[in-house]
Amino acid sequence: MRNKIKTIITFVLTASLLASCNNTVEPGVTETPEQTTETTIEAPEVTEPSGTEKKTPLFPEFQFDYTVSEPATQHRVRSVTFYRDGNPIQGKLTVPEGDGPFKTIIISSGLYANLGRYSGKAQRYCDYGYAVIEFKFQNGTAPKPYRDPQYLGDFIYEQVLDLYAVMDSAVYFPEVDRNNIYLFGHSMGGLVCSYAGTMRQTEIKGLILVDPSFYAAKIMKYENEPTIRKDIYPLISRCYVPVVIISGTKAFAADPNKDFDQAIASFPYCEYIVLEGADHHMDGAASNQVVDESVRVMKMWDEQGR
Repeated sequence: MRNKIKTIITFVLTASLLASCNNTVEPGVTETPEQTTETTIEAPEVTEPSGTEKKTPLFPEFQFDYTVSEPATQHRVRSVTFYRDGNPIQGKLTVPEGDGPFKTIIISSGLYANLGRYSGKAQRYCDYGYAVIEFKFQNGTAPKPYRDPQYLGDFIYEQVLDLYAVMDSAVYFPEVDRNNIYLFGHSMGGLVCSYAGTMRQTEIKGLILVDPSFYAAKIMKYENEPTIRKDIYPLISRCYVPVVIISGTKAFAADPNKDFDQAIASFPYCEYIVLEGADHHMDGAASNQVVDESVRVMKMWDEQGR
């Protein structure tokens, strides 16, 4: 009888264990077993190879030929919204690695250029240790169908005010060295920087003018009263910060109607650089040359104490 009872008990216990193994826990229900037995499996020791140690292949049949270079440090880029009279001005701030503050270049774009048009130049300036602010003028979207601004004088005036607002906003960025700000202007942006840089020259270290559209000042029209002067050359003759004008042999430097003789003669301190083969867009190899040459000149200004 005892053996029979023992057999029954054993059968019941075995059935209970099997049932617990097959039991499915419904979502949201937590089971707490009365007794839990933990088994610890020791992981095999893994030794990390050093950079020069040759790794032993786990699968020798799958070997590939390649090399690894040192990873490139990425610059920090973030979107920024500036405001003038409550209206947004979309922009970007690109800064090198490190704490800063950094010498800073504010880029004014050519006519109807999109935000990001100069990001390649911004990255290259960062390689040299400069922070860069890019922005899109409020009136910087090309109309459809495309047409040049009818009242160019008012158009440029609005862009000067946008640049003013961006300059004023530098106080909000600890990465920006406000004692070392340079204005960079390409094409129509070069004309904008010439106005703004002259009228606020005590706040900047220098002007970088890339194929600037000085000729446009002569053809500016106003809807009502003139807002900025058309005679740009007498104005910039009073600009005492150093200036560099960069053009190309296929750009305005090759156009007798748009040459820079009068501008070079008007600015008190002006360097003039012509890039072989570069056109007005200053893309490709010319893009890097613009940055490299302007950095060389800015360093020269520093050495000269300008």
